Amino acid sequence: MVRKLTNVLCGIALGVPLLSHAQTGPVAQMSVGSAQVTVTQADVTAMLKAVSPSVRQALAADPAQVDQAVRSRLAAQAVLAEADEKGWTKQPQVQAMLEEAKREVILRSYLASVSVPPADYPSDAEIQATYDHNAAAFQMPRAIRLSQIFVAVPQGADAATLDKARARAASLAQQAHSKGADFAALAQSQSDDKMHAAQGGDMGFVAESTMLPEIRKATDGLAPGDVAGPIQTSAGFHVIKLAEIRPAGVAPLSAVKDRIREEMRKQREQQNAQAYMAKLVGPASVKIDEAALKNALAAAK
Repeated sequence: MVRKLTNVLCGIALGVPLLSHAQTGPVAQMSVGSAQVTVTQADVTAMLKAVSPSVRQALAADPAQVDQAVRSRLAAQAVLAEADEKGWTKQPQVQAMLEEAKREVILRSYLASVSVPPADYPSDAEIQATYDHNAAAFQMPRAIRLSQIFVAVPQGADAATLDKARARAASLAQQAHSKGADFAALAQSQSDDKMHAAQGGDMGFVAESTMLPEIRKATDGLAPGDVAGPIQTSAGFHVIKLAEIRPAGVAPLSAVKDRIREEMRKQREQQNAQAYMAKLVGPASVKIDEAALKNALAAAK
């Protein structure tokens, strides 16, 4: 699972457009020849927003995977900087590919502009009908709502650093287990998972299939309100609190209505685009010389 998450985020890292560095602080940077390449806080935020909430939650519990994605993003920028310094874009074959990409962007963007469905599509009744006829598509896996207090351990940490982190996690676990303990306050003040510390460590619902194996195993047998840990993973130590268990089942319409509307609009847009192009090259507009076409096919053999 960890490898899968890394691959997903690294793929996103390479695909998310570069953002302006002017208003965001650097997370990582390096020199490539005379150029300086940088991954900013905004770049990382864009990468994380590009993945699903469940993947984001799983990554938050294992910061080492986010570090790897940052390195992948930096490597991609370094390659681009190196290619630029060598004048790579001036090569004829690269220029041809850039022209093709330009035509593709123009085609897709213009076609999208003339294919937009009416603002009132789909109606509530159409959404309801789609939901009713596709219940299997809206199945939700069993999920657990967790809060955590996280103690990070750097990659390659020595035994002394690991022991220190373990002792801190054990102390936090003891405090979290004590009668009347305020888990949220502990998370806010002590957790190294800053993404969720502001929410008292609340990570929201996490599908069991996306959880780290160690965390998943520790949740077995827990009831809402129970605290477990410290649990050691490759990233550090976790003290977790189970807040709620959501059984598998069909998501209510209210939870998927926006997704259904978006998908139906995308489908209608594709249908409109196909109809628009078909009309442009219909029998009334284009006459194909079958003899010339036959000659072209023969020449290609």
